[in-house]
Amino acid sequence: MIEKIAKNTTWLTASLILQKTLSFFYFWFISNNLFPSDLGKYVFALSFTTLFSIFIDLGLSQILIREGAKNFSRTNKYLKNILALKIPLLILTILVAVAVINLTGKSSEIRMLVYLAIIVMTLDSFTLSFFSVFRSTQLLKYESMSSVVFQVINILVGVFALKLTGRLEFLILALICASAFNFIIALVLLKTKFKFSLMPSWDKETIKILLKILPAFALAGIFIKIYNTSDSVLLGYISGDKAVGFFAVPAKVIFAIQMIVAGSFAAAIYPAFSNFYITSKEFLKNSFENSVFYLLLISVPSSLGIYVLAPKIIDLLWPQYQQSVSTFKVMALAMPFIFVAFATGTLLNACDRQNKNTINRGIITLVSLFLNILLIPRYDQLGSGMAFLCTNIALVALDTNAVRKLLPKTGSYIARYLYKIIVASSAMVITLKILSDFNIIFVIGLAATVYFAVLYLLKTFTSKDIRNLGKIIFSAEDEKVTPSNN
Repeated sequence: MIEKIAKNTTWLTASLILQKTLSFFYFWFISNNLFPSDLGKYVFALSFTTLFSIFIDLGLSQILIREGAKNFSRTNKYLKNILALKIPLLILTILVAVAVINLTGKSSEIRMLVYLAIIVMTLDSFTLSFFSVFRSTQLLKYESMSSVVFQVINILVGVFALKLTGRLEFLILALICASAFNFIIALVLLKTKFKFSLMPSWDKETIKILLKILPAFALAGIFIKIYNTSDSVLLGYISGDKAVGFFAVPAKVIFAIQMIVAGSFAAAIYPAFSNFYITSKEFLKNSFENSVFYLLLISVPSSLGIYVLAPKIIDLLWPQYQQSVSTFKVMALAMPFIFVAFATGTLLNACDRQNKNTINRGIITLVSLFLNILLIPRYDQLGSGMAFLCTNIALVALDTNAVRKLLPKTGSYIARYLYKIIVASSAMVITLKILSDFNIIFVIGLAATVYFAVLYLLKTFTSKDIRNLGKIIFSAEDEKVTPSNN
């Protein structure tokens, strides 16, 4: 099982690195070919529909992954009943979204962007359910490859359309093309690999089971979507499209990093946590502790590095977005908390603690809304950045309390290594400061070398640990490995 987690993480991480790298350069291209106000309109439309998208899925895909991991023989039955639930939810969601955007006084241009983004929302929602079947079996390579092709299609069509027309709606048409491809691929793979029927079904017993589990997952999903998109939407209404554009730049970078590492890791460990919860509490505890350790190993230096280099990054890549620097620095400090929250949230959902997970996400959503409404009028995009940092700290504090009840004495192992990560990160920051006038690529490479050298000297990990990790990830044959703590 440990080898499978590592290999799945490798597949998904590799694809996400490639996908997010492509996405980053695409975002850089469009942000440097659009005025901040136009970028704000584009981001607002996508954020607006993303906010409504949760009402189509309501956490049903997460339920499908968890229940499929426990008993795959019932997965097709669950999928057919989930499709029967999602179709009426889709129709209702579209009607509400269209009504809201028309009643809130947005321009005809933004309304058209939202209408087009609704098509993307629809396709992506069903694609999510299809690929959830593969996630339940920890078979992630197909989704990984498809996500890369999705990004390639989006970039090719988007760049061509923007250069040819300069119109925002064609950027979303590019997304529609890519989403349609992803939808078709997921559907075909589901039919060929598993021979699943996709005819919606309304089985009373199955629907009853889904509806019993659904509220906690649905509320958690709603809270997360509101939390993730409310800042851009509120900025659009309170401060205007330009503020959304200035906020979008740091938000895009932070989101890309968290999805590449924390998102892929969470996707891989979720079914494993579900399995370990039933089969071995010791494996569960060790897997969770190792997960948090590796997430901190990456997120702490990344956070501090971005904080120090934020002015240079903006000056190099987005010279016309200088007003984003302060927001970028504040949001970078939230990264360790974001990464840890991926692990804690995944653990709580996998171990039938979804109610607690939901309550925690509900609390931080309310905190986020309150802080954004309080801070945006005074600080614009920086206010949203400050709210982002505060709510992520609050989330980790709430989740940690719940995890300690589920897995007692978990924090001692993590604390034993956290101070070494902080010491090594401090050495890295000093290196960045001393060499700040040199080429940024050279400085980043040298600072990373210093970081890992200090970790090695502090015996955070050994050469044997590195060799074992390499064997797990790249071995052709599966081997049984007993999970252990470093």
